[in-house]
Amino acid sequence: MGQKLYEEKTITSNGSLMRLIKIDNQWKLHNWDGPAVTPIDENSKTKGSYYLYGNELSLKEWKAVLKNREGLPWYKSSSTKSRS
Repeated sequence: MGQKLYEEKTITSNGSLMRLIKIDNQWKLHNWDGPAVTPIDENSKTKGSYYLYGNELSLKEWKAVLKNREGLPWYKSSSTKSRS
């Protein structure tokens, strides 16, 4: 099998779920499907935050980026996963 071009993981910290992607051997907050930081209980000190490739965006900016993109992101493309 070919080497994966990306790695994803979800961790729990400070009462929040944090979705991460590994880019250039660094873990960065990232989620195309919703907030990258999501509180899991009402006592959480954090609030939902939107990130793409480690850059924090407002909800309005995040929606604008989603609206302007075409197709799947490079790391979800089936053509990159089928390389051997």
